[in-house]
Amino acid sequence: MLPTYTVEHEGSKLEIEIYPKEMMEELKTRIRTGNQKLNDAWEQLKEMDHNLQTWRDAFWEWHLANVKLSHYCDQLKNMGYEDCLYIENGKKTKSCLEGLSCRVCPSKKPYWEKELMDLPSQEK
Repeated sequence: MLPTYTVEHEGSKLEIEIYPKEMMEELKTRIRTGNQKLNDAWEQLKEMDHNLQTWRDAFWEWHLANVKLSHYCDQLKNMGYEDCLYIENGKKTKSCLEGLSCRVCPSKKPYWEKELMDLPSQEK
């Protein structure tokens, strides 16, 4: 069991696990998984009736999960990891512009800018 710290965000308390540096790979996996879960949840939120309290409650939980994931991403950056989470064997395996992309990203490199500039021109 990992030690935790508590953060307060707009009246809600979030427990954040503290990962030691030797667990960097596990933390990267948790962040990749969190990005995917948040994107999947967003797709479900889009389908709900936005006028209902259940949507507002679900949206708030989604927002808090984003905040929590951001704290995990900050831990990864503090460990010295400053690159894309989707690089394997020196090659990006997921585009920054693909679908909903990442909710949090530790990269200092603006991969999304290069990908955007590499898109085909719309000139006629």
